Amino acid sequence: MISMIAHKCMQTLVHKSLSDTEKRYCQTEKEALALVWSVERFHFYLFGRYFELITDHRALEVIFAPKSKPCARIERWVLRLQSYKFKVIYRPGKNNIADPLSRLVTTERPQPCFDIGAEIYVNNIAASAAPVAIKLAEIEELSQTDEIICAVKKGLTDNDWEEKAIPLKPFETELCLAGNILLRGVRIVMPEKLRQRTLELAHEGHPGMSKMKQRLRGKVWWPKIDTEVEAYVKKCHGCMMVAAPPAPEPLKRTTLPSEPWQHLAIDYLGPLPSGDYLLVIVDYFSRYKEVEIMRKIDSVETIKRLRRIFALFGYPLSITADNGTQLVSVEFKAFCNETNIHLNSTTPYWSQQNGEVERQNRSLLKVLTISQNQRSDWKSDLQTYLHMYRATPHATTLKTPSELMLGRTIRDKLPNISQPMEQNEELRDRDKESKEKGKQYADEKRHAKPSEIKEGNEPSTQPSTLDEAIAQGPETEAVSEPRPKRNCTKPARYTD
Repeated sequence: MISMIAHKCMQTLVHKSLSDTEKRYCQTEKEALALVWSVERFHFYLFGRYFELITDHRALEVIFAPKSKPCARIERWVLRLQSYKFKVIYRPGKNNIADPLSRLVTTERPQPCFDIGAEIYVNNIAASAAPVAIKLAEIEELSQTDEIICAVKKGLTDNDWEEKAIPLKPFETELCLAGNILLRGVRIVMPEKLRQRTLELAHEGHPGMSKMKQRLRGKVWWPKIDTEVEAYVKKCHGCMMVAAPPAPEPLKRTTLPSEPWQHLAIDYLGPLPSGDYLLVIVDYFSRYKEVEIMRKIDSVETIKRLRRIFALFGYPLSITADNGTQLVSVEFKAFCNETNIHLNSTTPYWSQQNGEVERQNRSLLKVLTISQNQRSDWKSDLQTYLHMYRATPHATTLKTPSELMLGRTIRDKLPNISQPMEQNEELRDRDKESKEKGKQYADEKRHAKPSEIKEGNEPSTQPSTLDEAIAQGPETEAVSEPRPKRNCTKPARYTD
């Protein structure tokens, strides 16, 4: 029972019984339903005016507030009231006149659904969507006005085949007339206006492509009927939902870049049980990867970490990333444009396109799972794995990632006889010449002289600088006898 009060005088009483569906709403949804229904019931009086909605359900004050986030059903109701200007006020049931009257409603007669307009619309759509059976009289009537069938009739009777009837001329010996209906053997040649409806009738029950063809072949026919059946089944939404997925497209492999750190793949792994995320960066050429442990994964923090890594290895030519919000944001695109990096965004929901970094994520997840089961420090285990990975030859390149990336294989705990690198004599000569010039300049400026100290000489305790002499303090003579102490129990009087 809803009461509308103006100047503290009751004006109108209206009521509404709940339907079977509305009876299953929770109490808060029922109270919200009462507000929405009453406002729309008095739309003629309330629209364009400020009014108050008095309720004995305190939660509605918060639900209908501007910044509330209710459930989906109540949120739709809130949107329906956006065109009104009102305020929800809580009043206890003992002071709310609508509360006792709401208990006197009878529920004998069923009430219509709350959203009656939507129900009527759905029913009309369902009724109009059902195909109606085709009668022979309707086929005969439309055959008389069908241009193709009329042209075929003329070709059969006068042997004058027009251009429209050419597709049916190869079946001339099979075609015949039964009144105004054209037959091919015992099958009816359907007029063009009835072909779509025929397909709808044949697809009732969603028989599939093969059974639908078999169902049609024994009764009706027209040129290219099999092609139209295939197209119709492929467009059926119900069949598409349960059909087997289509065959995948052939793979397109990524060509190997000419140098390391030209093309990179990045992705986020997480969240981990600790709440952290891993930013994984993989080089397509060397398979060298960098992993950053992050707590925040917004675009600002991502750019900050990438700047630090790019300061070590330089800017790449391109980056391949998925459609994460931080990787397609305006800030990240501006960063790529600033550094002249081409950003390749993968196809949504198709992680295989970024398969290089996705495969590395699987290996990282394996290491983190082992660390979690063994209850060890996962950050330390992660660094151990990265050290191992960079020093291990890759299965494809047969070279270690560090060798292809840095020009050398990093040293690990395993014993190894290192092979000397190719000597660059020109580089060695330039280094020696630069060091000799620097030594000569420093020796002349400091007036350096060769030291006279040789192996076996006693070390000297004489301070070499003024600062050392001050630090050592004044020299003291050795005292052979202890100095007598003065008796201070009776100090002498001090006089000027």
